Amino acid sequence: MEHVIALHQVYAELIFRGLKTVEVRKRKAFDEGDLVFLYIARGNPYELRDTLRRLNLHEEQTLTQRGTIAGGFEVGEVIKADLETLWEMAKEASGLTLVHGENGKNWLANYIKDYGYVFTIERPFLFKEPMSREEMKERYGVHVEGVIHLSRKTRKPWVKALIEDLLARDYFYP
Repeated sequence: MEHVIALHQVYAELIFRGLKTVEVRKRKAFDEGDLVFLYIARGNPYELRDTLRRLNLHEEQTLTQRGTIAGGFEVGEVIKADLETLWEMAKEASGLTLVHGENGKNWLANYIKDYGYVFTIERPFLFKEPMSREEMKERYGVHVEGVIHLSRKTRKPWVKALIEDLLARDYFYP
């Protein structure tokens, strides 16, 4: 199944640079083999700047642009686990320690509460021409802002058309 989700730009940058290989979610939103397209949400601009600085990069060197569907990835293994297990599995591979430092575990605890899901990110790709918020409004008559999660199982024709459009776009592996 195909999905479109919002992800803060800092985490998308880590995915497309090969530094984030797992994603943590509080609910099982995906199955192994699903295709996930990433809508790049603003997030905290200070976290982005500071994380890029830790990587010896500047904001002009970002691979993604806020307000676009920039690319995506395939979902690998999906595992349900408690906080301690998730933290051990994801602390480095999720980018939480890189972005949040020592507060990464606290962030995760506040996010998932008792248990959550971790899934591996396989074959991340970038679109040669990302789809902008403006293009989505023009083509499908919708204004997308903030956090979204769309999937093919919807009954909304515009979502199915959007996913078909994304599947037909040219992409490359960074």
